[in-house]
Parts: sequence; C-alpha cells; structure tokens
Amino acid sequence: MHKIDHIVNLLKDYLTGDLDVQQANEVERLFTEHPSLRKIVRELDHENNLREALHAYTELYTNTFREREERVLKDVLSRIKDESRVSKPSFIWRRLTIYASVAAVTIAVLFVAIIRQKKTTVSPSPSVEEIINTFTPGGNKAALTLSSGQQINLSDTYSGIVIDSQIGYEDGTSVFEEGRIAEDEVLTLSTPRGGQYQVTLSDGTKVWLNAESKLRYPYRFSREVRNVELEGEAYFEVVHQRDAPFIVKTAKEKIEVLGTHFNVNSYQTDINSTVALLEGKVKVSSGEDHNTVLKPGQQSVVSRGKIEIRNVNVDECVAWKNGEFMFNNETLENVMKKVARWYDLDIELSSNLKDVEIWGSVSRYDNFNTVLKLIKMTDDRIRFEVTGRRVRFVK
Repeated sequence: MHKIDHIVNLLKDYLTGDLDVQQANEVERLFTEHPSLRKIVRELDHENNLREALHAYTELYTNTFREREERVLKDVLSRIKDESRVSKPSFIWRRLTIYASVAAVTIAVLFVAIIRQKKTTVSPSPSVEEIINTFTPGGNKAALTLSSGQQINLSDTYSGIVIDSQIGYEDGTSVFEEGRIAEDEVLTLSTPRGGQYQVTLSDGTKVWLNAESKLRYPYRFSREVRNVELEGEAYFEVVHQRDAPFIVKTAKEKIEVLGTHFNVNSYQTDINSTVALLEGKVKVSSGEDHNTVLKPGQQSVVSRGKIEIRNVNVDECVAWKNGEFMFNNETLENVMKKVARWYDLDIELSSNLKDVEIWGSVSRYDNFNTVLKLIKMTDDRIRFEVTGRRVRFVK
C-alpha cells in the first residue's frame, strides 16, 4: 500500500503543479516506464482539466474504488504465493518488488482513468455567467381576449394590432375572420412578463402596452365617451374629439382627456400610481375629493388616495416605450421591479440595498448582464446569487 499511496500522491501533486525537482524526475521515469499513464495524463492536460482532477479524486475515491484496489492487491499476493512454492526467497522478494510496482501503477492508472471517465460522461454545471446570458430581454408578446373568454395569442412577428373595419395586424392581415366581432364587444389586450404590444383603437388613438399589463376597451367607442381600463403601464396618444372625452380608469385613479400624450404607470402590486403628461392637458382624480389638472412636464403620484404633483423629465417616464431603461437616481427597489417584469425574473434584494440609488441608461434589448454591469458601476461591492430564474442581490 505504501508504494501505491506514494504514486497516487505523486500524481495528485503533478495534477496540482506542486512537484519539486526530485518528484518531477520521478514522475518522468514513471511516464517513461508506463507510456499508457503518460497518454492518459496528457489527454487530461489537453482538456485543461488537470487541476480539477484533484477535486474529482476526493469525490471518486469511494468504496467501489477501494474494492478495485483490493482486487489488484489480492491478485499480486496470489501470484507471490504461487511463486514462493517454487522459488528461492531472494527471487521472491525481487518478484514482490516488481508486482508491487505493477500494482501501484495499475491503481494510479485506474485513478486517472476514472477521473477521465467522469469528465467525459458528466456534463459540467453551467457557470453563473452562462446562466445570466440566458436571461434575454422581452419582445412582442400579447394575447387578445373576447368577452366570451376566447383568447387569441397574437403573433410576435408584429408589434401591434389595428382596429379598423376589422381587427388586423399592421400590414392588414386579419386576426379574426370578418364578421365575427360584435360592435359592442369588449376586448382585453394583455401582455405577459417579458412582453409588450401596441394597439390602435377604433378612434385612431394609439396605445403602447408595457410588460405584465392589461387594457380593456370596446371594439367600437360610443359617440358620447371613450372609456378604457388599464392595469399596468401604457403610453397613450389620444386622438382629439371635442364631444367625446377619453377616460382611462385604473384601480387608483381616473384620467380624463380630450386629446393628449401621456404615460400611466399603475401596477396593482405597486403602492404608487403615476400619470406623466407630455402634451395637452389631463385631469387626474382619486376618490371623490382629490383631483388635479396636469400640465406638460408634470406627473401626478397617487398613493393611498392622495395626489401629489411633481415636475419630471418626461423622457425618463416614456423611455420604456422607446426601447430604453433610463434611471435618474432611482431606488434599486423600483429599478428591479421594472427589470424583473421585462426579463421575466424573480428578483430579491437584501434590505440594505433597496434604497441604493441607480443612475444611467441601457437598452431594453440588451441581455440581463448589461443591467448587472450598470448596477456594479454604482457599487462594486454588490454581489448576486442565481438559482434558476431567481436572482438575489446582496452586499
């Protein structure tokens, strides 16, 4: 066993690059005497797996390995016993040395061969970087649902649908067969996490829907009022009609307009609901007693039934619609809500990171690792852990 252990340990030191000159010469002699061993090790070296082999050896030196080792030793002892019946003592000891050496090399070859087998039969676990690279951005994904509950998954080849003489895609291709939609039909356009879509309503109003959002609207508007309901985030370009106000209802406010461009962010899971005005004039109401009129460049923030008015950079509010994430000293907690919806991830922050402020912008069409780089630029002490599609940030 001493000889066997010595050679195995020698190979272990060779694999980790810890040989002194004497040991290196000994390994070279071993390779010269046993070319098969040199070939196996060279193959491992070619695969850049030598240093990993030591770790694999500690996992592979199991009871099965020991049983194989014992079988080799028993075979050696059996041969020595047979030789002792017909040979002189000095010859026996000489043969013992030879057999012990053969046994040692056999065990060593077995050790390396098992490692090689493990390398070729077990796929290595993907690295964190490889997993992160699979977190690709969202795209054109949406479903259109009728009042009856019938649902149509819309094509991701197109970015939106148009309601005209029929419901069709931008190039005129029909979504439904003609004549199947009643004039008073109420439709729901919904996007999943990682989805976005557009719709041009029957009055010509254009709506861009962000990820994980729903817009309910009639197939045809009445002449007196144009009502839609929103859950999530959407950007509106409302066509002016003097005698038919356009009203957007969310769970937290009502927005009344005649013709204007504005963004509404009203997710049920968020405490605040916001309306940012780019052009025109809108009236925002919350409950019976709170209402305000916004001017371009202003944003209303509804929280627990109360309305606050802020001056904002409207480009930041509609950056998502233009294919960007734009953050101006925004808390990491808010940033990650937006990122999680777009990349369809489950993101968790340690408590000491929620109020960290992020500044910068990245394309919404970059992979998730680009967002990570922006966060690391803010504070390189921030680390992340990945499990499946769950990302946890810690510091």
